[in-house]
Amino acid sequence: MHVPTGVAPSSEDPVTHLEFALKYQGVELEVIGAACGQLTPELVQARLDASPNGRYIRVLATLYERFTGKELRAKALTAPYVNLFDPDAYICGAVNRQSKFRVNMNDIGNAVLSPVIRRTPTLEKLLSRDVFADLDAFVQSIGGIQHLDRALGWAYLDETRGSFAIEHEAPSEDKARRFVQILHAAHEGRALTEEYLAELQRSTITNPYLEAFTFRHEQNWLQQGGRLRASSVTYLPPPPDQARVMMEALMDFANAGDSIAPLVKAFLVSFAFVYIHPFMDGNGRISRFLVHHSLCRSGKLEQGLILPISVAMSHHESDYLTALQSVSKAIRELWDVTVLDDDHIDATFIGSANPYCYWDATEAIEFGVRMTHYALDTSLIKEADYLKRFDAVYDRINARYDVQGKDLSALIRMAHSHDGKLSLNRRKQYLYRVPSSVLDAIENEVQTLFFGDDNIEE
Repeated sequence: MHVPTGVAPSSEDPVTHLEFALKYQGVELEVIGAACGQLTPELVQARLDASPNGRYIRVLATLYERFTGKELRAKALTAPYVNLFDPDAYICGAVNRQSKFRVNMNDIGNAVLSPVIRRTPTLEKLLSRDVFADLDAFVQSIGGIQHLDRALGWAYLDETRGSFAIEHEAPSEDKARRFVQILHAAHEGRALTEEYLAELQRSTITNPYLEAFTFRHEQNWLQQGGRLRASSVTYLPPPPDQARVMMEALMDFANAGDSIAPLVKAFLVSFAFVYIHPFMDGNGRISRFLVHHSLCRSGKLEQGLILPISVAMSHHESDYLTALQSVSKAIRELWDVTVLDDDHIDATFIGSANPYCYWDATEAIEFGVRMTHYALDTSLIKEADYLKRFDAVYDRINARYDVQGKDLSALIRMAHSHDGKLSLNRRKQYLYRVPSSVLDAIENEVQTLFFGDDNIEE
């Protein structure tokens, strides 16, 4: 950031420089926390005594007490309360008034977990759409949720496959069925606890040797590629003791009433969980499940409804990785990693701040909201429309010709997947079961109802 000479602080006083940073560079809690650790209370007190009503010194004094646990003296103040975060520039949490220095602490979360979300033009545009109003309008337009049974059945199963696909796994039939049951159970709105999350972990992983009953007690890491090298380690979650403290804070935040928009909260919980990585395996799948869990607890998803967000993410894997790396990449650079053998590393944190508590969630939230739009528009609504047109083709052919149901369904799907045409090989395959005139009729109806302008309103 270029600072004009006339604006830059002339004093070498570090407290003055921190005030300047608060005024012109915004609130970077990680940086301020690290700086406060280097300041003596006498330095901060001297500046506070010199300008007791100053906006930025009061904010700094409040943060100094939070970060260091050291007490400062406050004079009688006449200035009005000031916000820690500008609501026009940041998404803010519930206001907690600190009367000592007359500061509205409106950060999200608490001192243990307090991510920042900037109101970028991209995020503001994404949030300007009421996705849930659009979802409700769609459900009403088709006559209620009871008419979505087949589309939702697909959505639950495809959401399961999508979540596993992101991990490059294909779930067994039994595992897929269990995960669908877990997704349905999100509507129960159970509070997050260590026991419940461990139960979810055991239900989502495929390796029984990695089943967990508590949060992890050892350091884990993410790596890319086959052989373990320091350069292949892409992220290190917080150490076990810190992870446990952070999980307590995250569960409190998730279980509390919504202080921010439910959709924003859902993805904040999801990404915070995956950064903490409280289990040795299964964290990604649980993190995506937590989006549904949070939206169900908020009441934004009617009983039975689901937005297939993992499907959307699996269609945008590179963007998903970019969103994750918006936080994880910088944290990785704060660790010195030495590989001991094929299964063990020695890792030393070399940072001076706490990047796990105070991270910029903006890019992650932008991605999450964008995937919600995609899940509604391209997954759920599109699938419901597909089924409606499929049924119309089926009914028209079935009314005119005698074709076995399983053959007719298969031929409609085949024709649809090839722009309304059945290949010569398919025609040969069904030569002795379905007359060519019926195959022609199927092609014609598929072309008309899927790729033409024919009205299929009931």
